[in-house]
Amino acid sequence: MAPEKDREAALRDRENVRVVVRVRPLSDKEIQAGYKSLVATDDRNCSIHVTNPSAAEGEPPKVFTFDSVFGEDSKQVDVYNLAARPIVENVLEGYNGTIFAYGQTGTGKTFTMEGVRSIPEKKGIIPNSFAHIFGHIAKAEEDKKFLVRVSYLEIYNEEVRDLLRQDQSVRLEVKERPDVGVYVKDLLTHVVHNADEMDKIMTLGNKNRMYLKMLHIQNIIC
Repeated sequence: MAPEKDREAALRDRENVRVVVRVRPLSDKEIQAGYKSLVATDDRNCSIHVTNPSAAEGEPPKVFTFDSVFGEDSKQVDVYNLAARPIVENVLEGYNGTIFAYGQTGTGKTFTMEGVRSIPEKKGIIPNSFAHIFGHIAKAEEDKKFLVRVSYLEIYNEEVRDLLRQDQSVRLEVKERPDVGVYVKDLLTHVVHNADEMDKIMTLGNKNRMYLKMLHIQNIIC
């Protein structure tokens, strides 16, 4: 492939929206209640097979295909490396990137995104991205300067709150400008210098959050 086509393919890859599905195992409570899993994953074909318990005999399961799928035994590091690492790498090259977890209550969003931060192998996407970002910065050439700023907001009942603001009664507005696009007016940003500082900010914000959360990391290379 010609260099110009290589660049075009890389740009298209950065602009893609990718949908990844992770299937959590049954909880102890579900197992005790006698529930059975009706979902199977096909890693090779990136598909989910859903069996209808009321289906007629011989009826095949419904098959849904995604960009990637992770089964019940998937590990946090594998989810990060395949689903999140390429996005963070692109951010470090100057592109915008968003990782968004969606699902019903109890489906495992918090475990996938945050995990158990005190246990390395159980850390989720967010703490793993902290280590990734500052690991990249530590290996960068000396003539490159990095400025990392972090904000933490929550959208709940169509209201936007800054989880790092001392006054949690303040409601923010979503605005749009031709030069910057969509942004949240008066959202505070904090400059951080290492992964530990980001982790402390996350802990502070978690004390103020309700349900839906979004972590936005700004990276500027000078």
